Amino acid sequence: MKMRRFRVGLLVSLFMLVLSACVNAGEFKIMDAWIEPGKIGSTSEAYLIISNATDTSDSLESINSDAASSVEILSQDQDKSGLITMKVIESVPVPAQQEVIFKPGKLAIALTGLKQDLEPGDTIDLFLNFKNAGKMTIQAKVNNH
Repeated sequence: MKMRRFRVGLLVSLFMLVLSACVNAGEFKIMDAWIEPGKIGSTSEAYLIISNATDTSDSLESINSDAASSVEILSQDQDKSGLITMKVIESVPVPAQQEVIFKPGKLAIALTGLKQDLEPGDTIDLFLNFKNAGKMTIQAKVNNH
């Protein structure tokens, strides 16, 4: 009788473990969003991580914010001489089971025509539009990283 209870308990525990892994495996989330300080009328850049733990690829189609007149996604490259070139990109692929990292020198979110001063400690809302995941609102904290 004790052995049967042990087996049933073990099976229930394994089932719960597998079930919890399935729930966590399907998350699509935005993490570690931050933005550089900036003065009204100027440009600032924001950075974040998009984590797609789902089995479906997606793409970031656009970003908006009430804190700026316009928002663009930039690809940044640095050549051998140290010159950084930037180009506006229309969308960013977010492959299934991968992360896309926006960081200085690679990918950035340019907020142009700031409508307010951005001081360390402030937060602003960013509205991200994905092809499959839809619209997501996040808060980016202002700091000097």
